[in-house]
Amino acid sequence: MQYLKVSNLTKSYTSKSLVDHVDFTISKNQKIAIVAKNGAGKSTLLKLLIKQVDITDWEIQRRKGIDIWYLSQESSLDKTQTVRQILFDFDVVQQWEKQIQLQIIIDKLQINPYLDQSVQTLSWWESKRVMLAKVLFNSPDMLILDEPTNHLDLDMIERLERYLKKQHTTLLMVTHDRYFLQRICTDIFELDRWKIYQYPGNYSYFLQKKAQREQNEQIQIHKLKQLFKKELDRINTSPQWRQTKANFREKRFYQIEQNYDSLKQTRELESHNLKLTIQSRHLGTKILKLKNIQKSFGDKIIIQKFSHEFKHGERIWIIWKNWVWKSTFINMLIGEEAIDSGLIQAGESVVFAHYEQKDIHFPDNKRLIDIVPNPKLLEQFLFFPNQQHQFAKTLSGGEKRRLYLLTILQKNPNFLILDEPTNDLDLITLWVLEDFLLDYKWCLIIVTHDRFFMDRLVDHLFIFEWNWVIQDFRWTYTQYKATQDIKIPKAKPSQSDSLSIDDWLQDSSTKLPKLSYMEKRELQQLGDDIQKLEKRKEAINLTFNDSDIPFDEIKKLSTELWDILKQLTIKESRRFELIERE
Repeated sequence: MQYLKVSNLTKSYTSKSLVDHVDFTISKNQKIAIVAKNGAGKSTLLKLLIKQVDITDWEIQRRKGIDIWYLSQESSLDKTQTVRQILFDFDVVQQWEKQIQLQIIIDKLQINPYLDQSVQTLSWWESKRVMLAKVLFNSPDMLILDEPTNHLDLDMIERLERYLKKQHTTLLMVTHDRYFLQRICTDIFELDRWKIYQYPGNYSYFLQKKAQREQNEQIQIHKLKQLFKKELDRINTSPQWRQTKANFREKRFYQIEQNYDSLKQTRELESHNLKLTIQSRHLGTKILKLKNIQKSFGDKIIIQKFSHEFKHGERIWIIWKNWVWKSTFINMLIGEEAIDSGLIQAGESVVFAHYEQKDIHFPDNKRLIDIVPNPKLLEQFLFFPNQQHQFAKTLSGGEKRRLYLLTILQKNPNFLILDEPTNDLDLITLWVLEDFLLDYKWCLIIVTHDRFFMDRLVDHLFIFEWNWVIQDFRWTYTQYKATQDIKIPKAKPSQSDSLSIDDWLQDSSTKLPKLSYMEKRELQQLGDDIQKLEKRKEAINLTFNDSDIPFDEIKKLSTELWDILKQLTIKESRRFELIERE
């Protein structure tokens, strides 16, 4: 069933085209992601479809009766109202069943703490949850989402991923979350040079077919290059062409030149040989030591007795609940926030650089080359010569973030702290940044919701728990999640493959049979096994505190610890199941 049919979609700003005579259709149950480089016009395309932006020339056919909802990056909430007023409108108040359903969503998105707050007082992530709650509650036929994972914590992202994957809602979204692209999408639309290229598959299929398209374009570039040279020779050597046919020939020449330059730059942009390099800086043996640090605001405890000593090459991912004050923790590390008690001591050779999650503004009169006066460095981070003299204020949101990130990296830090560095970055920029960070040999702390990004870069986690404790794990996020997700299979799987809102809260309980003799012996043995595993885990963690432990030994012990924790999860799950039947 076809929901939308777009024909001849065209949009330009002055001399810059965003889309040029584009055609595509969206059908029921399709889950489509739009990907493109920063500044290509992804968000504008979404706004064109819902007619928030004036169109140049197009035709759209929309199936009668379908309900389409749009979730933008900016808050669309009425700032004069409270969250409760936004969510509980007259229709909801009048129907008890709707109130229950909405309350389930509110509970799962953890909106209750600020339900009676004014919308004006909400943070980015709080506003995002409220808008998401409203969208999910109304269950539209089609959802249009612009960067839905930005400003959500990992728990919310994974809930949203499971929900969108199993729901039959038709989906069109702009995202560069590669797990979303791989696990949810049935189709990927690539917006490139004013056209849309359609790939009927997920992220891995897109990469495969895109590589084939690039190979074909390389052949086309070679042909255009030959034609370009031939036409240039004609312009220069044929006097008669400078007479009656001059205008025609010049137009043809410039068209060939434009096509060649466009294809050439795209191939350069998408080349996997792009490499961001920063000059190295010495880092001494003493780096950063935290000992029993504690921080409170009034009676609200933020961090409680946390200790850690950073080592060379350590890469740590901070996983947080949004309301936990992770920015305060970072500011304490770099000396911009005082601690209540404990010790924070940085080595003399440490040079911090902190990429912050904030609104980015550059002076109106500054060009890119003024802000980063290094043409080669700009080009390495995908700002090519024809863009380097552009005013920074004219950049798209993603391009501004890319430039801001480059201003941080050019300081040549040996202790790099990145707070949500992947927000609004396109796939190509992510590839370049990942390659740079993989080669980065000093200390690195990253706060991000991008799971794919971190699984490539990090094998050490600081997990901010709800009870003010920071858990320290030496493994990747996927390994950590594997221990969290191990469960005893349910007796009866759901008969529906659609995840309803009720499924988020479902926790069925049935009467279970009493333990048999063999199960009682099994329970006793499980207790002994768990006690031995806990002792070995404690011994390994004590070994990690030794600052002189070789890296190879750390790697070996980390593998053993991962196996122990996996066994503990399985055995404890089984033990709790048996205890419930005693």
